[in-house]
Amino acid sequence: MMRHPVLLMVFSFVVWIGAFLGIYFTQATACSLAAQNQFLQTSAGVLRLVLIGIVTVSIVAVVTVFRFQRRSHELSGDTRPSDFLKGIAAHVSAAALFSTAFCFIGVFWLTLCGS
Repeated sequence: MMRHPVLLMVFSFVVWIGAFLGIYFTQATACSLAAQNQFLQTSAGVLRLVLIGIVTVSIVAVVTVFRFQRRSHELSGDTRPSDFLKGIAAHVSAAALFSTAFCFIGVFWLTLCGS
């Protein structure tokens, strides 16, 4: 699927970047619309559910990338460098999973729009 092992190693953080952009784009757009239209203020619960959905999907995506990396042929082999790359990929994916959970956990309880 992917040609280069280094691209496969950083793919979990590419997923994290996509989730980061998706979450903050969604929140900023919804807060801007809520500021312009008073009737949208009551839909904060819907916004929270959408953001929780995005966080859940991003965590599942990072775990999927991690599992794909564990089975990847690009990172497997009988050589010492390929074993090293496989270990690095596992650590990078673990860091991306921790970053996803740490950075996005606030959507569960923090105020969504400044009020």
